[in-house]
Amino acid sequence: MKKMQQKAAIAALAVLIGGGALLPVQSAKAASFDQPLEQVIQQLVSQKVLNGYQDGAMRTENKVTSAELIKMIVLALDLNMTPPTGKEKWYTPYVNAAVAAGVLDNAQGFQPNKPASSGEAADLIAKALQRDVKSVQYWMAGMKIDGKQLSRGEAARLLVYSEQAIRTSAAEIVSIKALNKITFEVTFSAPLTLEDETTDQANANFTFSEGLKLVNQPRLKTGAIATYIIPVQTMKLGTSYSLNYKGKQQFEVAASDEMIKLQNVRQVTSDTFEVESFRTDGVIDYGYLISAYAGGRGANAVVLDENNKLNGQTMQIISSLASRQAVLTAEDGEQTTVNYVGFTQSTDGKQEPKFRLPAGKTLQPGKKYTVTSDWFVLNNPTFTAQSIESLEIGAVDQVNETTLNVTLTADPGDELFAYRSIQLNGSDGTTLTAQYKVQTRKGAVGVFELQNNGKLQAGVQYDIVPVGSWATADNVKLSSK
Repeated sequence: MKKMQQKAAIAALAVLIGGGALLPVQSAKAASFDQPLEQVIQQLVSQKVLNGYQDGAMRTENKVTSAELIKMIVLALDLNMTPPTGKEKWYTPYVNAAVAAGVLDNAQGFQPNKPASSGEAADLIAKALQRDVKSVQYWMAGMKIDGKQLSRGEAARLLVYSEQAIRTSAAEIVSIKALNKITFEVTFSAPLTLEDETTDQANANFTFSEGLKLVNQPRLKTGAIATYIIPVQTMKLGTSYSLNYKGKQQFEVAASDEMIKLQNVRQVTSDTFEVESFRTDGVIDYGYLISAYAGGRGANAVVLDENNKLNGQTMQIISSLASRQAVLTAEDGEQTTVNYVGFTQSTDGKQEPKFRLPAGKTLQPGKKYTVTSDWFVLNNPTFTAQSIESLEIGAVDQVNETTLNVTLTADPGDELFAYRSIQLNGSDGTTLTAQYKVQTRKGAVGVFELQNNGKLQAGVQYDIVPVGSWATADNVKLSSK
């Protein structure tokens, strides 16, 4: 837009909104839920994201069309696009850019003049920012955008706020603090790139003293612009850690001595037990409050405020338990280090991470055990082992040449398949091993995948044998197709 046209549009907006002096254009970094609409419009006009109608008026109360919304998203959120040629419809380059960026599935059936809904806007903006819809819905709620159709003014306000959430490799740390012995919370100037969020790259970017390492990737909090949960190895009591970020920023951060407060311990199999806690206890697993998981957690997904409170209650956050351990002490004094069973730390809205004894070891029925750790403390740390029957495999069915469905005779009601394997002894003399694919259980059925590039051979009959004592399989066979 030429400067004279731009000034005319701003002046027309001033009249539309009620006149008075226009404030200087505000940076997107300072956007808030209640930022004045005139500032929002000024910002988008200055960025050439928004322009008025032929008479220069903005008509912010008008319903925004799908074409207008796509154009605003592409320009405001910095999506790559090919400059218009002037030979196509005005919205075509923006639609093509949205398709190329994965914001729109395709251009087929696109209805440019259809009023855009608030739900549609949330979905498109989330895709453009490479994050979850729940965060955008949270921002919209903060702006009191809850109608079925979006006005031009509401779309402008939402996009100016969303501009803060554009990912960049130039993001810098604004603040860092230890939440508990295994977790840092770090706020950046903007969200990290997806590459910088990977575990390997994050460990290269975050250089802590004392050899402290991340145990999993940084996770962006749902609803936050650029605040991350950073899971690390257990911090040493009384230590002040130095942090060098990307070789450019230096920080000193004190270790936390706060242990995660869990409630009870419960045996679940002959070699596995779980520790548990509930939100009512003020403890929550980070799987329920990070952007990456928000879409799959349904009603259990939440947004914590900036003080990590949920409905006024301060929450302890359990970050990733990858590589975590605990100590199991028998009543006779024998101690065993037990390892966390991956992908079991939270289900159904509660925290119930499982720990498993080393291969070949089992809990002895009638013997009392006490669970301790250097990162959590239990309110009731002791249990008496019981004799628990193994799971029973009722059938194994072929999905394809590398994948099987393993069906138990009863629904275990939990992730008891985790890291379990079966052996397939073929009638042709071959032996294959299949391992459970984590988080695939649906009722009594879990998906198992063949290991070491193994493949089922057509016409071969396989006898199914569980690896270890986790299950029994009475004459269970699979005839490969």
